[in-house]
Amino acid sequence: MKKSSVILAAVCAASLGLSLVVWCFRLPGTRYVFMFESASNSKICMESRYLPRNPVQGKVNMYVDELLLGPLTAEYMPLFSRGTKAESCFMRGDVLYVNLSDALLAEDGNASEIKQGIELFRKNILYNFRNIHTVDVFVAGEYAYEEVELVKQ
Repeated sequence: MKKSSVILAAVCAASLGLSLVVWCFRLPGTRYVFMFESASNSKICMESRYLPRNPVQGKVNMYVDELLLGPLTAEYMPLFSRGTKAESCFMRGDVLYVNLSDALLAEDGNASEIKQGIELFRKNILYNFRNIHTVDVFVAGEYAYEEVELVKQ
């Protein structure tokens, strides 16, 4: 009886260890931080989400798409009006170029002001991707506004 309980304990320990290893590598994904403006007091609030580790479109493109979808929390405002999409998003060196659709220009009372939204958009990307030092935002192929360099902290 003693030998069978040792074998049972070893099997349980091995399956617990294997389950823990699989969970660490497969779930929950990579944690990203999302910053949005609060609808009630205009303060910057943070959400965290776990996104897939190896997305098909690439980590930066996936993050930009998620950011444009808006917050999960109802008390936070999306950065831009509904329907804003990334028409193109690519990196050259340490600069990220993002061309957003002109749906951004349709001001929505439920979204942040356009300039504030673009600043938060840049801040989100710079915070989550240490290899990106500059984010150039375009709307329908034109600069969104005079470039303001955000310094990483």
